[in-house]
Amino acid sequence: MNKLKELRMKYKLTQKELAKNLGVTPDYISQIERGRIPGMETAIKIANFFDTTVDEIFLANNRTKSSQS
Repeated sequence: MNKLKELRMKYKLTQKELAKNLGVTPDYISQIERGRIPGMETAIKIANFFDTTVDEIFLANNRTKSSQS
């Protein structure tokens, strides 16, 4: 599962609620959860919102996949 979706579900937020908090559209949140890489400004907003790092959200899954190969 996508790390953003995991965090969103952990905090019991809908895509619409998260989007409103970040100033983006729910469709954009959906796209990110399906693999779209957001712009740096949005990535930072997401990381700050969840009190974590951009790396933790967007790079952790890639490292795990590549280290399993």
